[in-house]
Amino acid sequence: MQNEIAQTWTLPRSERLAVATWARLSLVVSMLLAACDQSAPPPASPPLARELALHSFSEDTPQSILDVFTREFGVKIKYLPYQSPEESNENIRKGHHYDVALIENQFISSLSKDGLLAEFDFANIPNFKNISANFRDLAFDPGNRHSIPWSYGTTGLLLRTDLAGHALNHWADLWDPRYAGKIGLRAQPREIIGMTLLSLGYAFDSENPQELDAALQRLLALKPSVVLLDIEASNAVPKLLDGEIAILHGYAEDYQLAHEANPAVAYVLPQEGTALWGDSYVILANSPHKHTAEVFLNFLLRPDITAQEINEKKYAHPNDAALLLIEPKIRDDPVIYPPNRDLQNGHLILPLSPAGEKLYANIWARFMAFDPKAAP
Repeated sequence: MQNEIAQTWTLPRSERLAVATWARLSLVVSMLLAACDQSAPPPASPPLARELALHSFSEDTPQSILDVFTREFGVKIKYLPYQSPEESNENIRKGHHYDVALIENQFISSLSKDGLLAEFDFANIPNFKNISANFRDLAFDPGNRHSIPWSYGTTGLLLRTDLAGHALNHWADLWDPRYAGKIGLRAQPREIIGMTLLSLGYAFDSENPQELDAALQRLLALKPSVVLLDIEASNAVPKLLDGEIAILHGYAEDYQLAHEANPAVAYVLPQEGTALWGDSYVILANSPHKHTAEVFLNFLLRPDITAQEINEKKYAHPNDAALLLIEPKIRDDPVIYPPNRDLQNGHLILPLSPAGEKLYANIWARFMAFDPKAAP
């Protein structure tokens, strides 16, 4: 800087005056611009929508959480539930109107590639910083451009040990005649087909046509022993407690409700491993309320709100900032927060190829349509 000043004073007087005049003008312009910047208000955020349409598993998002959001932001949440991951995927592809959806991770890659999911503006979701690094930037959504990681867990078997004993250790045990008519299954195709493949010694997500045909035949043989149940814990768990069934295909929330009512209920993870499921929030590309949807997701990621949901629903979430607010008996429960050995022995529900999706859809349709009473 000193050299530049010295060079200026070596110029002729007329040129020095021109330089000084230019410097004064530049200073005045800079001051005016600074004053304008200080007086100009920051860009206004778009007004919030009056209502958001939320597509989620029945009973998955507690009404108490939605009520807090409505009270704080004045936005009503219209809850539009589904019964299975496949149903949610089909509804989105049909163009049904939803602003926000909680969907299984297996569908995120294909939905985003087909332009059905909006890309986030993370300036509106600063609480994303609370998500554990272990759950970010996963293969199905690099950079989390289209998904916010939410709940995760294992798929197990709830066993009434006072009715069925303790001998259930393998998926193949479900075909034991002693359990006929006492098995409750939910309409979760990937989990049910996957556990049938494991019972035959095949890969959980096999796309081999011969192996899938063998799984179909094995499923049809199981159908007479099965009671098909709705996804809601409030509908399924009472059937286990009443003794209508002795085995329930279920999850952490089911176990907490059932075990609290009857300590004889055990949560079994078969030795072949089990399905590891994960759900994420997305915003639909056709949503006219993207900004409000992002405000909603940022609200859900608040540590107090995430902890409130965990304490109520008893599902694990990857929100590190919420951990200290979770009830210790929940945070330390291995059914809710599985230990590494269970996770390492599990099978992630990953996307299938288009051909694989058709094979699995066909198997499930034939299983659901099969009537054992009408079979020869």
